[in-house]
Amino acid sequence: MNAFLKENTAFKALAVFLALFVWYLSKESGEPIQMSFFTPVVFKNVPDSYQVESDPTQINIVALTRNRESFNPLEIQAVLDLANSKPGQSPYQISERDILSPLEVKIARIQPTQVELTIEELVEIELPIEPRFQGKPKKGFLLDSIAINPATIKVQGPKSVVEPIKRVMTSQIDLNGLDKSLDLIVQLDLPQNNLQIRNQDVEYYTAEIRIKSLPIKKRFDNVPVYLRNTVYVSVINPSVFNVFVEGPAEILNRLEPSEIYGIIDLSESEPGSYQIKPKPVTPDEITVLQQWPTVSLWVKPERIEAEQEDVLDLFR
Repeated sequence: MNAFLKENTAFKALAVFLALFVWYLSKESGEPIQMSFFTPVVFKNVPDSYQVESDPTQINIVALTRNRESFNPLEIQAVLDLANSKPGQSPYQISERDILSPLEVKIARIQPTQVELTIEELVEIELPIEPRFQGKPKKGFLLDSIAINPATIKVQGPKSVVEPIKRVMTSQIDLNGLDKSLDLIVQLDLPQNNLQIRNQDVEYYTAEIRIKSLPIKKRFDNVPVYLRNTVYVSVINPSVFNVFVEGPAEILNRLEPSEIYGIIDLSESEPGSYQIKPKPVTPDEITVLQQWPTVSLWVKPERIEAEQEDVLDLFR
C-alpha cells in the first residue's frame, strides 16, 4: 500500500484539488460538504529509547463537515499514539478517534485502516575517528602521524544501523607538497543521515598532521668521553671517540657539539685494565649506527681522595 501511495503523487494532488473545488461549490448551500483527501500519519508519545524507521505514510480520508468557510483538509492529521509500542514490525489500526481536526467533521471512510510500522531501539555508541588522506608530502619529507582530536565521537541511532559501524572517517585530507606539521579542522563522514551526534559540546574536530624530514647520516669525530661514578683513580686512552649516526636532517644539522658525548660508568669496576666502548649520549631522535675505536681503561688500586671526588663530581 505504501508503494501505491508513493507512486500516485499526481492522483493525491488531484484528490486535494477536487476536495477544495467541492468545498468552493458548496459554500453557499446548507448541506454538509464531503471531502476526500490524503493526510499524513504522524506519531506521538514515542518512547525516548525508540525510533520509527518506517517511511512516511499517508492515508485517504473521506470527511463530512458543515464548516464551509473554515474547513481546510490540510489541517487534518492522523495521529497514532505509540506509548505502548515495542521494537519490531507490527500493524497499527487507524480509527476515527485517531483523526484530529481543528473543526468538527464526520469521518465517513479511512483507507487503509491499518499501517505497518517498523520501530527500532535507539542505542548510543562511542566510535573511533580515523583520518582519510591522499597525496604525499614534499620530496625529502614523510608523514609521521595524523591524530584526530577528539579521537572519538558518540552517536545515537537505530540499533540495526549503529551496531555494524566500527569507525567514523574524516573527510579527505590532502598531504600533497607538505613540508611542515600543521593542524586542520576536518569534517566527519557519518555513514547514515539518521545518526545523531551526542557529544554536542565538541565545536569541531582537528587533524594534527605531523611531518618529518627523511633521515640523514652524519659522522662526528673526536666526541669526548667522560667517566662516571669513579671510585679509583682511572685513566682512559684515547679520551675521545668517533660516531656515525642517523636522524632527522633538521636535528642533525643543528646539533651542538655539547649535545653528543660518551660516558663510561665505573661504579662496578674493580682495579684492572679493560677494553671498553663508551656509551654514546645523543638526543632521542638520533640513532648511533657505528662507533670506534674501543677505549683502553686502567683502573688503579688507588682510591680517589674526597677532595678529588668533589672536583670530579663537577664533571659528572
